[in-house]
Amino acid sequence: MTATATEELTVPSGSVTPVHRPWRAALLAAFAVWSAAVAVHLLVSALAWMTYRARTPAPALSSILLDWNRWDAGHYVAIAQHGYHLGPGFPAFFPLYPVLIRVFDPVLPGDGVISALVVANAAAYGALVMLHRLADHEFGPRVAQRAAWYLAFFPMGFFLFLGYNESLFMLLAIGALYAGRRGHWWLAGTLGALSSATRLFGLLLILPLAVEYLRQIGWRPRAIRLDVLSLAMVPLGVAAYSVYCLIELGDPLQFSIAQDQWGRRYTLPGGAWLTSVGQIAGHGPLDPVTLGAVLEAGTVLLAVILLILCVRGPFRFRRDQVYLVVQAGITLVMLTSTEVGGRAMQSSARYVMEAVAIFFVLARMGADQTVDRTVLVIGAALQAVFLAVFMAGTFLVA
Repeated sequence: MTATATEELTVPSGSVTPVHRPWRAALLAAFAVWSAAVAVHLLVSALAWMTYRARTPAPALSSILLDWNRWDAGHYVAIAQHGYHLGPGFPAFFPLYPVLIRVFDPVLPGDGVISALVVANAAAYGALVMLHRLADHEFGPRVAQRAAWYLAFFPMGFFLFLGYNESLFMLLAIGALYAGRRGHWWLAGTLGALSSATRLFGLLLILPLAVEYLRQIGWRPRAIRLDVLSLAMVPLGVAAYSVYCLIELGDPLQFSIAQDQWGRRYTLPGGAWLTSVGQIAGHGPLDPVTLGAVLEAGTVLLAVILLILCVRGPFRFRRDQVYLVVQAGITLVMLTSTEVGGRAMQSSARYVMEAVAIFFVLARMGADQTVDRTVLVIGAALQAVFLAVFMAGTFLVA
């Protein structure tokens, strides 16, 4: 298979080729994927509730559904309701997602947990739309459709639909990449700023956007236009949060200091991955640390292999698509350079989803029906298992 821009559609002789409406196709395809994913999550939740009924007293079905909002989700809801003066570790959670929870809470039934789920699911749908649109633009509608399914049924894909900021961050990051690719640089900068107000890693968007900007002007510094200033908008989300931390918490870097409360530190690229491998060897085979380290180190290794396939072999990307490789590459470099107390690469198995290029290359491989079905079956099965583990309160996949 050659690295073509799109997959050709076979049209019967004498027939009229249908008009391709990319945004309509993206909206419909994303809705189908989103609906299927939510249905699977509800089914897993219902099965979990049925097993819990043997307990005395049995929990209500509503309480099982709220088990989706464990761990970090509770912190986001608490920040939305009470602000950042809850403890020294809370400023580590960036503000845009809690702000949206607070905005929508008064108009939604229930408490902040419901608002968190609604915002996350709306963002998940938006992220699937943008992923489909970006993949369609780069590789064609068939690859786009598979990429959306692969993201939603990635083993850790359920985090997109829980009370986490993962889906919001991916919506904004993919939107920024797509806007930059289409030359809408002020929109790309605005979405980049919002992404850096959602997660610190939003700052990383500067590099792939800068690469794409330079490519579009032919790598000629003299051709730089005023819209290059849009790239400087990306850090504005962090800058605004820093100002808030100075005024309200007394230190502009309080969000960075708060990371120390969670045992987060930075190493050389690959250092966290090597530490994780060492943890696998240093604990028993069924120890939670071992199981978590296997999941995280293995997922990152798989992502690295897929990234290599983006630049080598029959599925490699075109040269003008290098910005996708840069975005995925810098994401994986940061993941392998960030250690957390307890398990070295804790949560990295879900952060891998942000390296969107790996879903595009996997979707191109999925043109083979066997590969396609294998990816979906394995992904959906693992996701169901990990969601059940997560709902049970095990920190293995948090």
